[in-house]
Amino acid sequence: MYDHARKLFDEMPQLDCQRTVYSFNVLLESCIRSERYDEIGLLFRELPEKLSIVPDLISYNLAMKALCKAGSVYSAVLLMDEIEKHGIKPDIVTCNTLLKALCDSKRFSEAENLWVMMEKRNILPNICSYNIRLRGLLKVAEVSKAIQLFEEIVKKGFKPDKFSYNNMIKVCVDEGNLEQANMWYQKMVQNDCLPDSATFHMLILWLVT
Repeated sequence: MYDHARKLFDEMPQLDCQRTVYSFNVLLESCIRSERYDEIGLLFRELPEKLSIVPDLISYNLAMKALCKAGSVYSAVLLMDEIEKHGIKPDIVTCNTLLKALCDSKRFSEAENLWVMMEKRNILPNICSYNIRLRGLLKVAEVSKAIQLFEEIVKKGFKPDKFSYNNMIKVCVDEGNLEQANMWYQKMVQNDCLPDSATFHMLILWLVT
């Protein structure tokens, strides 16, 4: 996919089409879909100056996504600083992408610093942000902290979704605590959150093992 996208991008002037930040972003997206994450760094170094294209927030969000998918979390953290140096304010997509990478790599102190930065700069977290933190805590068996965070989600006025409940059910199933797993399942149903196939798969798997 990327090779075809790059070929078309390079041929755009011959087709009387101007290369803009929009077409640049499409090219970046093709890198991600093709899992050619290293190409994005090359494109950022080569094309904006050469073609007088000014990367926008979408460009940087795509770069952030590529770095995180490639496991280059340190570079992703540096990119956050670079975004702001260019006078662009990160949004919730930027922050959630980096937050997930930090939590997945168990860099929780940096994740907490990012959360504080979001609050200071009025980048309001959404339910996805909370689910990322919830999953991170449960990955390291911080169940009590995860329960506190779940309660915070509700207090902040968010409605926990299937991912919120499934995270809680999974940790209970992993610990062999069917009673607690059932309690979270009942809460899920009572709060009009429809279970999905993942919910039933976890519960059935526990019952048959």
